[in-house]
Formats: sequence, structure tokens, C-alpha cells
Amino acid sequence: MIARRIARFFDERFGSNAAVRYFMVKVYPDHWSFYLGEFALYSFALLVATGIWLTFAYVPSANGAYASVIALSRATPVGYLVRQVHHWSAVVFVAAILIHMARIFFTGAFRKPRELNWIVGFTMLVLASLTGFTGYSLPNDALSGAGVRIADSVALSVPLVGRWAADVINGGGYPGPLLMSHFYTIHVYYLPIAIAGLLSLHLGMLVYQKHTQFERDPAHVVGRRFWPDYALRTLAAFAMSVAVVLVLASSIEINPIENYGPYHDWTILNPAAPDWYAAFLDGALRLGPSIEWTFFGHPLPAVFWPGVVLPTLTLALIGAWPWIDGHFTRDERAHDVLVPAASAPIRTGAGTALILAGFVLTLAASDDQQSRTFHLSVVWLVMIYRYAFVVVPLLGGWIAMTIAREIHLRRVDRGREPERRVIYRRNAQGGFDEEKAQSI
Repeated sequence: MIARRIARFFDERFGSNAAVRYFMVKVYPDHWSFYLGEFALYSFALLVATGIWLTFAYVPSANGAYASVIALSRATPVGYLVRQVHHWSAVVFVAAILIHMARIFFTGAFRKPRELNWIVGFTMLVLASLTGFTGYSLPNDALSGAGVRIADSVALSVPLVGRWAADVINGGGYPGPLLMSHFYTIHVYYLPIAIAGLLSLHLGMLVYQKHTQFERDPAHVVGRRFWPDYALRTLAAFAMSVAVVLVLASSIEINPIENYGPYHDWTILNPAAPDWYAAFLDGALRLGPSIEWTFFGHPLPAVFWPGVVLPTLTLALIGAWPWIDGHFTRDERAHDVLVPAASAPIRTGAGTALILAGFVLTLAASDDQQSRTFHLSVVWLVMIYRYAFVVVPLLGGWIAMTIAREIHLRRVDRGREPERRVIYRRNAQGGFDEEKAQSI
């Protein structure tokens, strides 16, 4: 009775019943791969909830940041658990976006008319990585401080605006008095609000354009209605997302800053490695050649090429891929039906090559630890990874493209080649002779 009165109250003022009916009967996809985006959404919800809790305990200053995080972890078990849940939610959030985008890429869901939604998702991935980096740096411990120092060096390598941008973030020279407060503001306000806005835009475009599907008939949208089928499924996905993060947070410690100590600019923790989603940048810096050029009188240090040029070109390639794919396939039609990865061998090979390149750079980010563990020369490891960065993506992409093409040709030719029936009869010597081959 109360629910009806509330519904009538809002319907008389906003006409809400029509919108409720629309969403209740709307069809949502039920293929398991579509839930990858929901895992990212629910991880972001956990991030926001735990982040709000952490803001009451964190001190955004160079002198108080480390001590406040240590006090939070030691004061109560709940504070330690919340911090662990927050960090693991960030890891799962970025991983879910990456896997979700991989599904979109390999099935061709980015094609017309969903190119802009691809840009929105890609931008969310970049912002999520920046959010993870700024949050990872807020404790101001020895490990994260070394990462910020590297990022500051990369920023300084940018001609014309690099030093100005670094001074603005630091509030002076590194490490500046405003660095932690600026990171705190960016991490807590600007980036989450931007991600929430992009999520809303992404979901709005998805509702308007309808979802893609694996069914061959684009004239009929397949799936399950929101109520009650999809609602129960998405609640189960939410519960599973929370359960996975809680299990990880309570059983596997991540970023134990009490083992690192506070950051001092005259010490560097070794071995040191960033979170996995930023490790490829660290690997690129380790493999980058020591080349220094001059641009109109401005020096371009060696870190400029792997730290600025390489990621910029990579991000530009990924962002522009819907138009690159449309140009080479000469396909300007609207697509609502997904394409299996094997039916697009070139796209499959290109995506595999990009993934392998990132994997090689991620491995290279721990070359010092590999050297110590396996008693190998760091110089030799750097040379090996430099060659692997070129050879492995090309070779792996070619193999993936070849396998995809073979699978596609078999699917196309299935049923066209006649089946052959072979009859064998035992001969006098005890062996077998082929009598006749028949086609059926």
C-alpha cells in the first residue's frame, strides 16, 4: 500500500510510471561475457563506498599521509580491511574494464553505431588507471614515492609544458608541499566524478542504442527482461563481485606500506614495481634506448620516448581503432550482431599482438627481481626483452591470425566437402586392404 502511494506520488508529478514500465520490460543480454561490464560497475561502487570511509582517516599532507594510513591500519581490524578492500576493488575495477574492452574488441562490438561508446569506455580505462596511480601514491611510502618520482621525471621530459605542469602538481620542486593535497583532490573528487559521468553516459548510450548480440538475426533483440529475470541475475553478479573482493582483501595482503617505511627522496626501495596496470610503463622505461635529441633548443631526454611517445601512440591507436577497422574493411554499415574472433583474423592478430606487447613490457618491469632470483645479468635481460618486444608480438599476432583464418575457413567450408567412407577387409596374410572409397 505504501509503495503504491509513493509510486502514485511521483507519477503524478513526473510521469515516472511510464519510465518504470519501459525499464521493467526492457530486454537485457544474458550471455556471460556481458557481465564483465557489470563487474567493473560494482567494483567502482565498492571503490566509492570504501573511499568515502577512508577520507575520514587520511591526512593529505607530506608529513601526515604515511602516519595516518599506518594509524588506520593498526587502530582497528576494520580500518585495515577497508583499506585492503579499497585497493583490491581498484585492481578488480581496472581488470574488469580491460577484459570487457577485450571482449568488445575481439567481437567487433565497437563498430558503427557504437564508436563513441568505445571512446567512452576507453577513456574510463585511462581515468581508472590514473585513479589507481594517484590512490597508490597517497600513502607516501617508500615504494609509491619512488613511482611518483619516476612520473615526475617523465613529466619534466615533455618540452615546453613539462616543467610547468610538474611545478603546478608539486607546488614547487619535487617533492613539493602541495603534492599530496593535489593528488588527494584529484583522486577523491575529479577522477571519480569524471568516471561516474562517463559510466552514466556509457549506460545511457547502451540503453538508447540497444545491446549487441551473438544471434544472427539483427531484427530481433534477444535476452531477458529486466524484471524479474535480469534483476535477479544482476543482484547475483553484484553479490559475487563483493564476495570476490572481500575474499581477496581478507586473504591476500596488498601494498603493505609498513614494510616499506615513509618516503625519503634520498632512498629508493629495491626491488620496486608498480601495480600491474602501470607495470608496462615501467617496463617501457627500462627498455627504452638512451637517445637524447634536441627540439628547437629544448632537450628531449631518453625517458621521453618510452614514457610519453610510446603510450601516447598506443592510446591513440586504441582510441581510433573503430575508424581504422572501418577504413580497412570498407564497412560503413550499422552492426548489431557480434562477430566471432575467428571471423576477423586481422583484428584478432592485431589484438593479440598488442596484448603480447603489453605482457612483455610488464615482465620487463621486474627484470631486477628476475636477475636476483635466477642469477642472470640485468644487461642481458634488457637485451632479451628488447628483442622480445618486437619479435613476440609480431610472431604471436601472426600465429593468432593464422589460427583464426583456418578456423574461419573450416566454418565456411563445413558441409561442402563430401564425407568419404573407407571399407577395409582382412586379407589372407592377416592384414587389411582398402576395398573402395565411397562418397556420401
